[in-house]
Amino acid sequence: MNRFILALLLGVLGACSSSKQPEANPPSHVLARDSFLLMLTEVQLIEGVSKQRLLRNDDEETLLKSHYAELFQRFDITESTFLESYRWWYTQPAAMDALLQEAAEALTAMERISVQSETDERKR
Repeated sequence: MNRFILALLLGVLGACSSSKQPEANPPSHVLARDSFLLMLTEVQLIEGVSKQRLLRNDDEETLLKSHYAELFQRFDITESTFLESYRWWYTQPAAMDALLQEAAEALTAMERISVQSETDERKR
């Protein structure tokens, strides 16, 4: 299931790409645009769930940290690499705006697919 979601997310992000994207060439120690976009999209999911209090756990901070640890493990990076990458991309305002927009579009597409899937399940 996780591989399906990742493949779906990659497809959605590819569809959201446009030739008008601001070009930013990160240094080698910073996550490439596509990898950073995938992570940024998942960070938005993690933070959204946390802010909506959908995590029903007494120790929300510990649970949140575990979600981030799992994310870093899946992408095979450290927290410091992500934070350094985030800081670098943040210094590229046009590129970061485009990344945030694409992450929002990917989340919207994921929501549409989820709703459609639930609708299809109910019809069966």
